[in-house]
Formats: sequence, structure tokens, C-alpha cells
Amino acid sequence: MLRILFNLGPINIYSYGLMLALAFLSGMYLIEKRARKQGLNKNKILDLVFLILFSAILGARALFVILNWDYYRSDLIGILKVWEGGLVFYGGLILAFFASVWFLKKNKLSFWKTADILSPALALGEVFGRIGCFLNGCCYGLISEKWGISFPARDNPPAFSQQVFDGLISPAARCSLPVIPTQIYSALAGLAIFCILLVLEKKKSFDGFLFWVFILLYSLFRFVIESFRYYEKNFFVLNNLTISQVISIVLVIISLVFLVKGKKQAENR
Repeated sequence: MLRILFNLGPINIYSYGLMLALAFLSGMYLIEKRARKQGLNKNKILDLVFLILFSAILGARALFVILNWDYYRSDLIGILKVWEGGLVFYGGLILAFFASVWFLKKNKLSFWKTADILSPALALGEVFGRIGCFLNGCCYGLISEKWGISFPARDNPPAFSQQVFDGLISPAARCSLPVIPTQIYSALAGLAIFCILLVLEKKKSFDGFLFWVFILLYSLFRFVIESFRYYEKNFFVLNNLTISQVISIVLVIISLVFLVKGKKQAENR
């Protein structure tokens, strides 16, 4: 709705980039507070946060570029323009996961205990990130007269430019056709998951519990919301499932296995 917040001379300040910054700062504050409460080394945890930030953005951008290579092959410089939008959460999650495993092993820190500390911050980051998507006009849903909202043509948001490209509206149109605001639903889901994790923390029976609950809840929601999001044909695989839905199915199975296994081990102890 407001892709460019303001200008500093020739520099545009994008709402998406600002919301990513807020997601990082709020997450860092929450993680530092939770790490101190758990008696973990604050400096090492903050080093981990910066590593996660870098690897998450790199992984999320890499997967987005791969899925949209037909566009970026003719605009290689555009690959670097992260502030304009274009991140796939699962790409960031996967690369950040492996980077965290390496860091925690190197520094002899408990992976699962640290993962539980980070999980609420990941959910909170989803809230800010998806608000950024809404303001940027990306990650939008299918066209719907009843449930949709229109994005103004100002600053040429992705929802508007894609419909122009598809021939659905004129370049001279004042706004896009109404689309389902999946970004808002995703932000609300992130907020709900954040609250659920804080409540369940009191009932935590083993290290890694909060992390796998986060993966389970996020994957379930992501599978559902994907059915209402707009995607080009190259995003679909396996009988009209999106790539994110396939990843969601895999992560739901993995998270359930680890939750059941962890509960049994806790009961045996």
C-alpha cells in the first residue's frame, strides 16, 4: 500500500526494508532477553543472531531468484535489490538452520536449547516481515472481488505490475484488481504462533520442543495459505502443489516425528 515511505535525496526508503529491520531489532531484543534468562553466553548468542540474519536473507533471496530465474537472468543487478521485496521464507529457514548447526557445534552450545530460545523471535519476525510484504504489495493472493483489496498504482507494486504484465489491467489503471491480502493473514498467523509458543514454554518437557512446535504450526498454516496466494506456473509441482506446500508437508512429518520422539524420551527419563 505504501511501497516507498520517503526519500533521502536520490535514495528511496522502502517500507519492506524498514519492516525487515524492525523484525531483526525486535527479534534481537527478545533473543538477548531470553538467552540471559537461560544463562547462555549473550555475546555468542548475538553472534549467532547476526549469522542467522545473513544466512536467512541469503537463502531466502537465493530460492526466490531460482524460482524467478527467467526474470533475473536479464537483470542480474536486480538480484541484489532485497529491499524491494522477494524472499522465500523456507529458503532462509533451511540455510539458517545449517549455518546455526555449524556455529553451535563450533562454540559447543546446545542446539535444541538455543533453538527454543530463537523460535518465538522467528514467529515475531514473520509478523513484521509480512506487514512489510503488504506495504510492498508482494506475496499477495488470488483475485477476489468479495475478499480482496486493491493496490494503488503508485510506485508500481508487484501486485499491480504483474496484472499489467498479464494483460488484466491497463498500465494507465489507478489500482490493481482486488486480491486476497494473504500477507495480513500470514502476519496474524505469526502473531498467534508467537503467543502459543510463549504459553507452551511453561509446559516444555524437552529441549527442542518449542522449535518443533513452531515448525509444525507454521508449516500447517503455510500449506493452507498457499492455496490462496498468486503464483506463476513455475512455482507449481506435483499435481498443482506449490514448492512451499511440498516443503510444508515434509516439515510437518519431520516435526511430528521429533515431537513424538522427544515426548517419549522425556517420559522415559
